[in-house]
Amino acid sequence: MTVGVPLSRAWLPILQTTMQRSTTSLRPPSSNALAAALDLTALAADVVIELAASKGGRPEQILRSLGQGKTGESLYSSDPASHNPAQSEAVQVVYPDSLDEHDWAMTEAKGWIEVVVRWPGREKAITFYDPTRLAQEVQSAMTMPGYFAERAVAVVPTVTREAIEAAVALMAQRDFADVV
Repeated sequence: MTVGVPLSRAWLPILQTTMQRSTTSLRPPSSNALAAALDLTALAADVVIELAASKGGRPEQILRSLGQGKTGESLYSSDPASHNPAQSEAVQVVYPDSLDEHDWAMTEAKGWIEVVVRWPGREKAITFYDPTRLAQEVQSAMTMPGYFAERAVAVVPTVTREAIEAAVALMAQRDFADVV
């Protein structure tokens, strides 16, 4: 099923409704930058989820459709090598052991997974979180030891194979500058 979303028309009413409901839970502007970023990430995830519900699709489909033109053509390629001719070898995402549908459902429910991403001459472990789980991890870390620090973190709307691979494709466009 293809869920096309004309960005300017479809997002505005849903964003307005979501923001009206969420403004009471957002922290005041004086809060730290990490808290503000988490609030915005959670708000964006809420908007994508609501947009998916209103269009009868899944959040991954909505995100994918945002990169499509009016006729369904991709505005960018998911093939990282096509963005950088020097990067001719494929980028590989190595998942923990073999994950079946049940394992993926559990991973999506728990909201995080660590994978290894390999690209020409390099590899890096990256932890993918959904916004809710990341907020929980940050909150927990703030009580003990009093700070949050983790290398190579990426936040996706939902922790699914599709969302992870879409994020990795975008990272590849930037030669993985976000995680090295």
